[in-house]
Amino acid sequence: MLKRNDCTVKPLAAVVVANVVATASLSTLAQEQPLLEEIIVTAQKRSESLQDVPISVAAVSGERLRDAGLQRFEDVSAYVPNFSVQKDPIGDRINIRGIQSGNQAGFEQSVATFVDGVYRGRGVQARFAFLDIEMLEVLRGPQGTLFGKNTIGGALNIRSGKPTDEFESEVSLAYNPEFKETEIQAYVSGPLSNTLSGRLAIMSRQMDEGWVDNRGYGEDVPDSDELAYRISLEWAPTDTTLVEFKYEDGDWDVVGQPLIILEAGTLAAFGFSGGRDFNTVMTNDRSVTAALTGIPEPAWGDDGPIDFGSANLFEGDSSELALTVNHTFDNLGTLTAILAQSEYDFTRALDSDFGPLPISRFDDSEDFEQTSFELRFASETGTALEYIGGIYYHESSMTVDGLSYLNNGAINAILNVSCAAGGGVQVAALSDPFASLIATVNANAMLPTPTTAATANSCGQAALLAGLPSVPGGNRYSVLDQDTDTWAVFGQATFSVTDTVRATLGVRYTEEEKEADKSANAADYAGGNTAPTANPAVVLVTSIIGEFTPHDIRGLSRDEESFTWSANLQWDLSPEIMLYGTASTGFKAGGFNSFYFGEPNGAGFDPDDAEFEEEEALTFELGAKMSLAQGAAELSVAAFRTEYDDLQAAVFTGGTTFTVENAAEAVTQGIEIDGRWQLTQNVLLQGSFGWIDFEFDSFTSQACTNLQFQTFREGIWAGGANPLAALLNNGDCSDAGVNDLAGSVSENTPEFQASLAATLTQSIGTYQLLATLGLNYSDEQFRAGDIDPITLDESFVKVDATFTLGPESGAWDISLIGKNLSDETTINYANDTPLFPGTFQAALEQPRSIAVRARLFF
Repeated sequence: MLKRNDCTVKPLAAVVVANVVATASLSTLAQEQPLLEEIIVTAQKRSESLQDVPISVAAVSGERLRDAGLQRFEDVSAYVPNFSVQKDPIGDRINIRGIQSGNQAGFEQSVATFVDGVYRGRGVQARFAFLDIEMLEVLRGPQGTLFGKNTIGGALNIRSGKPTDEFESEVSLAYNPEFKETEIQAYVSGPLSNTLSGRLAIMSRQMDEGWVDNRGYGEDVPDSDELAYRISLEWAPTDTTLVEFKYEDGDWDVVGQPLIILEAGTLAAFGFSGGRDFNTVMTNDRSVTAALTGIPEPAWGDDGPIDFGSANLFEGDSSELALTVNHTFDNLGTLTAILAQSEYDFTRALDSDFGPLPISRFDDSEDFEQTSFELRFASETGTALEYIGGIYYHESSMTVDGLSYLNNGAINAILNVSCAAGGGVQVAALSDPFASLIATVNANAMLPTPTTAATANSCGQAALLAGLPSVPGGNRYSVLDQDTDTWAVFGQATFSVTDTVRATLGVRYTEEEKEADKSANAADYAGGNTAPTANPAVVLVTSIIGEFTPHDIRGLSRDEESFTWSANLQWDLSPEIMLYGTASTGFKAGGFNSFYFGEPNGAGFDPDDAEFEEEEALTFELGAKMSLAQGAAELSVAAFRTEYDDLQAAVFTGGTTFTVENAAEAVTQGIEIDGRWQLTQNVLLQGSFGWIDFEFDSFTSQACTNLQFQTFREGIWAGGANPLAALLNNGDCSDAGVNDLAGSVSENTPEFQASLAATLTQSIGTYQLLATLGLNYSDEQFRAGDIDPITLDESFVKVDATFTLGPESGAWDISLIGKNLSDETTINYANDTPLFPGTFQAALEQPRSIAVRARLFF
């Protein structure tokens, strides 16, 4: 018989023995033997005890998330080994065991998110996945059999709060004075009739002052406004049928980003410095730039099209509609059907030179819609043969566009100042721009002090642009319009070889077809203008600065067929110890590079270069799950090795574009340990440890670090013998294989991670105190894909603490929630700044903060 409410936790066993413990007065009291509560997960698409699942899974209950005040994925990742979430200016990146996706729209995710069984393959779709969570499961390693494509690194399996048989509700109000952040969360749940129950959950979060002071626009960033709600209904027309309906809707509006100038580089010529200070200057307002640099406003060109009053604007909305039907056949199993429709759209404006000079702006938008259907049958458990099988269909459409504004007047001013600051000589423009370039480089080669390649580039580019027809600037507009159709059939069976040994085999066959149109054109320099220009001078200047060739390619297509499998052997060594071994495969689909613009400087366009192939992975894992201390403790240990082929890499050109290719092979191996110990009835200890040994076997075409690029261009320049070296970009350095990462680590992949949390529950008269102290350690890690030493984030220990007090009746409580109480200054993103050699931007994580929260329970 189906029940509407499958409990998340339940006692492992009855109380079995009395325990004598010491009190503060050294007297002894007989107590019940402390026992852990069982955690139920759906990592294999059926409800099972976490300790019975033969894969590496970390589970965090919604209750723990709420008690600790964890609001987002990045908060949780600190407590889960070999799992991290980073934000960057373009999109969030989820990393499991060193594997993650790049930040361009053509990439599928390496770690897929599933909410109530519905695939959310785009990063934006997971924005409100934290709303009213019942359980979060982090499945580490490829999940290609039951979950399918784009789980090459792992999967996030989320269950939202379900309607209840009895009425219950909660209202939570939190305020963080450090950031002037207000968060309201509430839900109400209960029966609507004898067969129908419902649940409404809502969340509103508003931050008025972020943790970085952007002096360019006089704003503390980021400030944000988010609102989301979910309606859930469960109808049980018979004892064997359950129908679930869910609708979720959310919208967001974010102003600014916590970006700083990590390293000044070229910007030092204008009097700016870098460092990990909680202030920055990001602006496209030429009056601000003139005041900061002392260079008059007219020299900075026309900032009208690029100044939108902030360094970043990001707003959008998303929605999802899902219908799930479960029907149980007596003594056979359960048939499940899930039909879902999900969509989102957003627009964004970005100060894309990431600094104080009015150089460029980038606007982009995405419009995405998907429909999916899954039909599966899961047999009854407890038999000699257990199986699950089904079919899956998914179709989606996505339109991605990007509009770059390039302020030619400001670019000329910057090149001239940079040229002079490097000791260079700016010569007069000649009628032939290449003759002007040659004259400039040769003049600099005669200087008493040897000039650097950076100086050659600045002076050469200035001379080149001065020799071109005069235009105030140009717009570069690109569009990727893509449709995807995917279908798959899958099955998995578990055989009981003996009473203590079980073998599992699983297979999945997937076919996918993608069709796309890709175009890029130059447009006249004006706000919102995307129409192709009729001015050849605008095309010429914009193509050179914007590193692209105008094109319009219709009918791009690719077809993929993938066969993934898994094999598992599970052995109950004793009633308390389960051992397992697994081999499995996974893949991530290929696609089209939304940032591909053809060859720089109008040199051509090759449609094949806009396409990249799928990734593949093979993993081996050995693990053990143990119940210890007579049920008071649990320990899970996993050792793994994964081999990746054809890793997709987005290579930054150093200017304004990315190239994408299947450039890498890698091996990641390591250990994961998760444990819980109910030390006493009042004290719970939880800990985790992760070790990763990640190494690229081959990766010859990663982007060069700034120092590598300067040295590369210097060698090509050869003291002025080859003046066209001034036109080289980082993509040329990448193609030359200068930054060969074979034997190197990946970004956002610390070798060691560890966490320890202690939770105390203590009665104080008629009140109850719940206190949690958490320690999170992360080893050093690089924050950029080129593994530039400048982007290294040092190791740290962050301390979190939560204190909650309320009456034992449970009618209300009030909490103090402290995050990063050790006040560590860390970054979660860094990269070369476009158009400014040697300059780096980075995103600072939140400093120490304390919030107060009040909750009412009805």
